[in-house]
Amino acid sequence: MKKRFLSDPRATPAREVRADATRPRRFWMTGSLAMVLASLMPMRDASAFERQAAWRVLRHSRYTVAETVQRIEATARGEGLAVLALLQGARPLIVLESSVGGTPVLMDEADSRPAMPLSLMVCEGPGGGADVLVCNDDAAQSSPDWSQLPAQVLDDLRSLPHLVATALA
Repeated sequence: MKKRFLSDPRATPAREVRADATRPRRFWMTGSLAMVLASLMPMRDASAFERQAAWRVLRHSRYTVAETVQRIEATARGEGLAVLALLQGARPLIVLESSVGGTPVLMDEADSRPAMPLSLMVCEGPGGGADVLVCNDDAAQSSPDWSQLPAQVLDDLRSLPHLVATALA
């Protein structure tokens, strides 16, 4: 799937200070597995400290990592969201595709790590079970009013915590 830019990254020259620093500088929808891999694969082997900086615990699951992943995948499909990528391993990554196609990618600065707010990482919880982590990127979490986002994509992002809660109920 080809990238569809919803905002022109050249619209704000680098020498100007943006009026609203919480808005992502760049936003696009992608269905490219290469983009998913480039953005998320380094986080699978990151140290606990690095993961804390990039991810936050959304919810604890009483289920195993594998069962938690299966439950989230099934619930997402039931809610009309396809799984764009499921990267297995000790810390599986689930990248959901929005209901309009593709997954959002956000970059706050030109050289920042891409954030994929419709992605989840599942890892073993310290006391058993599993922890479900979501993107902890300021650009992805701070602005509830992204006028450039299609309304349905915004709804998908806002419903992610409920989707996880439903899967783990």
